[in-house]
Amino acid sequence: MTSAFARLGRVPAVADAPVFRPNLVTAKLYESWAFYTERLGFRTLTEWEGYVHLVHPSGPQLGLLLYEQDGQHPELIPAIDGRGLWFSLEVPDADAVYAQLRAAGDDLIGSPEEHPPCGRTFAVRDPNGVLIRLTQRRAA
Repeated sequence: MTSAFARLGRVPAVADAPVFRPNLVTAKLYESWAFYTERLGFRTLTEWEGYVHLVHPSGPQLGLLLYEQDGQHPELIPAIDGRGLWFSLEVPDADAVYAQLRAAGDDLIGSPEEHPPCGRTFAVRDPNGVLIRLTQRRAA
């Protein structure tokens, strides 16, 4: 899936700026890791004992934590069920990303449509049921 994101052409300097990074506690660590890296173009920065830290070429970061590991805080035991949370990700070409996700058999919600004022957009669910809204920003 690199081709659709190659035009972004940059990887953020992670250590140079403070980062707000959401982290998902998941029962589907390996499926989620593959989805975000193979389908959405994230790359792995760190892998350590049931945790992966991912970064997208356009800047967003995400942590994935395998649930029910020894020594975890009780608040981290339940895995996400996909309700009450969604992510937004800008993509360079919504139609190309949609075609790639569709060919891979991912759980797509609608097809790319124009939505003023944000641009061309559609959504997909990750392996945990989390909704990801993918948007191609309108040209200025």
